[in-house]
Amino acid sequence: MMNNPKDRNPKRERRWQTSQERARVAAELIEEAESLTQTGAIATPNDVARDEQPPPLRVQGVATPAHTYITSQLDEGQPPEPPRPPAAPPAPPALTEPPSPPPAADDPLYVTAREATDRGEIDRAAAAYRELLARDPKHVKARNNLALILDARGDREGALTELDRALEMDPDNAALLLNRAAVLGATVRYAAAQRDLQRVLRADPNNGEALFNLGIVLTRRGMWPEGIDQLRRAVEIEPGRAAAWYYLGEALNHMDDLTGALGAYERAVELQPANPKALYGIGKVLDRLNRPDEATAMYRRSREMTGR
Repeated sequence: MMNNPKDRNPKRERRWQTSQERARVAAELIEEAESLTQTGAIATPNDVARDEQPPPLRVQGVATPAHTYITSQLDEGQPPEPPRPPAAPPAPPALTEPPSPPPAADDPLYVTAREATDRGEIDRAAAAYRELLARDPKHVKARNNLALILDARGDREGALTELDRALEMDPDNAALLLNRAAVLGATVRYAAAQRDLQRVLRADPNNGEALFNLGIVLTRRGMWPEGIDQLRRAVEIEPGRAAAWYYLGEALNHMDDLTGALGAYERAVELQPANPKALYGIGKVLDRLNRPDEATAMYRRSREMTGR
């Protein structure tokens, strides 16, 4: 008998299975967060790899779990078996690091924690952040970075606790709200993630990261037309984001807008030619349009991208 997915303990479903992998990912997340803070940009959900991406939620996690791509089996010269769909897209990871005052950022303990993270010494980094926060509980950047480390370890409840505390001190911080939405989305708390993303958009209606993640969250909640609206706005604001085009294609395909879905998937492939999920999406639509030969070619290309 299959276990009910609701009975699974999310803390046991680890994204990275070894301590070395967890250390590497945490270092990469915080390094990218630092870079994004310096440039004033909002983190993308590794753009579905983060297009090895997914969500916001990813949910940016961004936000990122192990990915299962195309598993269709197509043999040369034989009728294709019905393709098996790829796993549900992951939620984007939390990548954005909020700013903190320059004097606090220069704290020796903070520097020690960042250097430890860069070297992959995650336990040491976490201990340094905790020591710093015990002395300076209002150091928002340190608390956010500790949350990123906890999320990379698979301790999403711990990450949420730290982000909640940071938001108590800075309730309108868009970066913190985006990060919390990413973790909430990864733990299937879509309604709460939606509230955080809408808070960001009330202050900044053109925030591409929030629009992208909100579109995903709404479709996960079954609110397909509303999700499509947000994803359309996301690609209008950031037309070069392949992940947004891919998710828009998924949503339009679900709503039987085959012409729109095909165009969105094709745009995703133009931006990211090696994206196996977008290639697979084109194949799905071509199948539905009764173009089996073209669909087979796309399934094969998708399979080749995954090395299968």
